[in-house]
Amino acid sequence: MPGTGHGPAGSQPRRVGRLGWWPRQSDIAEQKGPLVHAVFRISRKNRAMAAEYLRPLGLYPGQELLLLQLAEGERRSQQELVDALSIDHSTVTKMLQRLERAGVVARQQSADDRRVVLVHLTEEGCVHRRAVEEIWARMEAATSGGLSEEQHAQLLELLRRVEAHLDQLDQR
Repeated sequence: MPGTGHGPAGSQPRRVGRLGWWPRQSDIAEQKGPLVHAVFRISRKNRAMAAEYLRPLGLYPGQELLLLQLAEGERRSQQELVDALSIDHSTVTKMLQRLERAGVVARQQSADDRRVVLVHLTEEGCVHRRAVEEIWARMEAATSGGLSEEQHAQLLELLRRVEAHLDQLDQR
């Protein structure tokens, strides 16, 4: 409905706060799947927040998760990163190419198996990883800022249960 902020799913997006563009609230989505709709909205806001916090580092959302998989001084195979992130090999390859061009990671062939590409953080990458850890903590605080410690723990437990259930459905 015009002027109410509610309307069909395809209605025009609007600027909401500093975190980006959002479609108007969908009454149908709220009626048919309020939990799914809430998770969707929170996920979009969280991704926009990540983009804002990562931008000064020259990183994009998703790249921080890859950096968090690489411990300082550790070398991991590209396939291990694909498995850990549960994303397509070509996506990880593209992320690594961008991070390598930025001087954040380095790749080299394994001496034991030339088919295996090993990835490690550069000195600059170690600095970025520590910054990402701080960003992750800021995002956690921002996301749960309106909750008590008990509510935070309850919400986390419930979300883990939902995730475990969805993992079970995924294995069927």
